[in-house]
Formats: sequence, structure tokens, C-alpha cells
Amino acid sequence: MRSPVFFAVTLLTGLAGFGAALSVGNDYVFYAGYVVLQFIVLATAWNILGGYCGYVNFGSAAFFAVGAYSTVALHKLAASIERYVPDVLLPVANLILPLSLPSLVVIAGIVAGIIGLGTGYLTLRLRGAFFAIATLALAVVLQTLVLNWSFVGGARGAYIIAPQSVAIGSFELRYIHYLSLTMIVLAVVAVTVARLIERSRLGYGFATIRDDEIAAEACGVPTLRLKLIATTISGALMGMAGAPFPYYIGYVDPATAFSLSYGVNSIAMPMIGGTTSWIGPLIGAVLLGTLQQIATVTISSAVNLLIVGILLIGFVIMAPSGIVGLYGDFLRTAAPSKLNARAVNILLLVSYCFVVGLGGVVFGLAAAMGAKNSVLAGLGMFEIVLSLAYLASAYGLSKLDGWSPLFTTVTLAISIPLSFAYIWLDSSTQNVVIHACVLVIDVAAIWYLQRADVNGLYRSLAEQRVTS
Repeated sequence: MRSPVFFAVTLLTGLAGFGAALSVGNDYVFYAGYVVLQFIVLATAWNILGGYCGYVNFGSAAFFAVGAYSTVALHKLAASIERYVPDVLLPVANLILPLSLPSLVVIAGIVAGIIGLGTGYLTLRLRGAFFAIATLALAVVLQTLVLNWSFVGGARGAYIIAPQSVAIGSFELRYIHYLSLTMIVLAVVAVTVARLIERSRLGYGFATIRDDEIAAEACGVPTLRLKLIATTISGALMGMAGAPFPYYIGYVDPATAFSLSYGVNSIAMPMIGGTTSWIGPLIGAVLLGTLQQIATVTISSAVNLLIVGILLIGFVIMAPSGIVGLYGDFLRTAAPSKLNARAVNILLLVSYCFVVGLGGVVFGLAAAMGAKNSVLAGLGMFEIVLSLAYLASAYGLSKLDGWSPLFTTVTLAISIPLSFAYIWLDSSTQNVVIHACVLVIDVAAIWYLQRADVNGLYRSLAEQRVTS
């Protein structure tokens, strides 16, 4: 699919999601969706340098904060034009300021891109851990500068009052809807840029740097120039992600803009999704971003980094190539010549077990922590254990381990009475529909795992491993 067509299809998909969120009639969907879309941009931007080139960047929060404080500075300037602009330039300044949100996004991208270019020129001669430490030092230096810059609030922070609504032609949108729409466009642009780079000569150059930079230099690849391009694009996209943030949150201080969560999530999401493809950061951001929003509502935002950290450790140990790499290895083994229905169905079952496992851990933890008696607390702990079994099933099925069909069957069978228990405890329509769907999928999955061709696939591979 050509890049313009891909951009159009992705944008239409995002707009369809925007329309679906409008139909829900609850603004929390937009607040949560904004955060997920923001992480898509950050993860995709990080992956251009960290995944494609292999240079781990710990300074993601710095570029994000540059975008946020660019907006704060321009907002403050527009609010006090007479104080900071000479009288000769006042007519021009009044004509330009205040800037629209798209203009602020573009300016933030330019500023962050220039900082990324300068940072790359100073640090990209370093490699490995030394480069990572240098990017971390960049975040510390920039945070110190902002702390002592009174114009943008310094350590006190700055309040940014967003308008209630904005008019687009004849349509009037609430500002959170406008922010979400802006972030949808940014996410589509970021993903399209990453996909375009991956399939171009630029992407092949990045791959040679990741695989063996010394050999690439010996073959005449302009490694420094390519790395500078990567840092500029990556920094610009991160800055663009930070530009709407002050209007979203209403108050910005250095601790918020330079928060550890942006740096950790920017690294964890591509690592979990897969760093060698544009779709890996997208999967990781949607998965982890949604999971963190669920945890924020059901438990507390304080456990978000705990969840991310545990998942990152698990994937680094058990699936270092991420979800995309795990699925790719499965398809190369289960369907080496041609994609078939059996491989697709097993992958769907793997995805189901993985999503239910992650969601079950969060909901089980919430149930156990908020339980009013020991019975409900025990039920929550049981759900956590069962969810871990779902995750083990997903891993075993994807790795084509011989034990996994039986283990998954037992796990699905045990979850059936638990679904009935939750329906009995909460008879609301939404809860009944959700657990009824889970029951149907569990029964269908148990039936499918008993098929001869599925068992034959796992049995034959297990025998091959024993004989080899």
C-alpha cells in the first residue's frame, strides 16, 4: 500500500473512532483516548532512533517537555504582548498572536527538532550506554533550565486556560474533542512517517547502523548523517506530542512535563510491541496505554509504572523481540510457506488469552484491594492467578510448546464458572453481556483446541524438538 493511501486509510480509521467516541456521549473517552494517542506518537518517535537505529534514548521526556513549554511560552507571550513586544512590532504581533493549536504544534516540532539535531551532533559519536547516559543528562539540564525560567512559571508552574469550545467552519467542538482530533492527526502522521522511513532507503540505512555500525561505515554508509536525521525526526515528533499538553492538563510544572512516566513508556511500548517495525510501537502504545487508563480508574494511577515495569521485564526475558517478533516467529514455524486458517485462528486465540490475562490481572487486583469481605478478596486473588495462567497459555501457544493446548484447555475450563460467578454478583446488562461473550469464546476455544489438526501441529513440533 502506497504511503498516501495508507495515510488516508489510517486517518479515516481515526476519524471513525472519533465519531464512535462522540456517539458514546461521555467525555472521559476523549480524555483517556488523548493519553493513548499521545503515547502512540511518543512510542513511534522513540522507535525511529531507538528501534530503527538501535540508539536507546532516555531523554524522551525532555523533548516532550520542550514541546509543552514552547506552547506555554507562546501562550504567555500572547497574553502580555504589550509587555514583551516593542511598540513598532505590536501591530504585527497582534495580527499573529495568539497562535492556533496547529501552529503551536508545528512550532514545537521545529524547536524540538532543532534541539534533537544539536543533541545528536554532540552525543551521537558516543555509543551504547554512554549515549543513553548523555540523553538522560540532556533531560536533567533542560529541566534545570525550566526550573529557573520565570517567564514560563519556573518551579511554580504555569496555568493555561483552554477555551470551552472551538469553531471549525460551521461546526463547534468542545475543546477536549478538538484536542483529541488534533492528536489523532498527529498519531496518523507519526505512524505514516515511521512506515515511510521503514520502507525507504533511509530505513535500510538505519537498519545497517542497528545491525553493525562499524561495518556500515566501512561500506560507505554515512552513519553520522543518518543518525542526525533520526534524532531530528524523533525529537520533532516528541515535541509535537507535547505541544497540546498544556491545554489538556491546564497546569504545567517541571515535575509534570519531565515526568518519568513519559521516558519509561516511550521505551517500554516499542520494546513490548516490537522495535523493528512501525506497527510494534502502535501495538505497544494501544495495549499499555489502555491498560494504564483501566488501572487508573479501577485502582490508582500510582500503579501504572509498576504495571509497565513488570510487563517490560517479562517481555525482555521471554519475548525480547516483542509481540510482533513473537507472532512472526510463530508464523514462520506454523505456516512457513503460506498463511493458513489454522495459524490465524491460533494467533487469535493467543491474542485473546493475552488481552484477557492482562485485563484480568488489573481487574483482579482492583477487586482484591477494594473487597469488602474475605470472600470477594479471595475471588479477586483467584482471578489474578487465573489471569497469569491465561498469560502463560498465550506464551505457550505462540511458542508452539507441546504442553500449551492442554494447559490452555484447563485454564479456559476453570474460567467458565468464574464468569458465572461474576454474572451472579453483578447482574447489570453490561456485565452480563461481557461475561456472556467471554463464556462463548471460552467454549469455542476449548472445542477448537481439541481438533486433530491443532493437536497434531503441537505434537509433531514437540516430537521434532525431542529428536533433535
